[in-house]
Amino acid sequence: MKKIRIALLLAALGFSGLVIYQNMGYLLTPASLRMNLWVIDPFYSNGIINAQLILGAFFAGLLISYFYGLSFRFKNNKIIKSLNATLNSQTETITALKSELSKYQGPTPQQDPPQSEVPVENT
Repeated sequence: MKKIRIALLLAALGFSGLVIYQNMGYLLTPASLRMNLWVIDPFYSNGIINAQLILGAFFAGLLISYFYGLSFRFKNNKIIKSLNATLNSQTETITALKSELSKYQGPTPQQDPPQSEVPVENT
């Protein structure tokens, strides 16, 4: 299984390297961006290449998804803590009820441990 995983990883890296190599002309082309805020003069950027834009959008998406998932992790941790507290209180209640039940039942008779049977030889 480990060899298959390594082979798939190498195949994916090779394929992505091939895609990057074949599109090198597009990735190195400079992009001219203009941002018009209607309050101040438009902002122009001429020094950004397409590869930087793609990587920037990718990392911005990673950060957004991380912070979006972070709130769910905090909520889940809070729920897990409350459920663990409930579990601990119920466990304490069960042990208290078992000890109370054992008081009312009295001592249980001790049983002899099972004895192993010794085969008898016929003569």
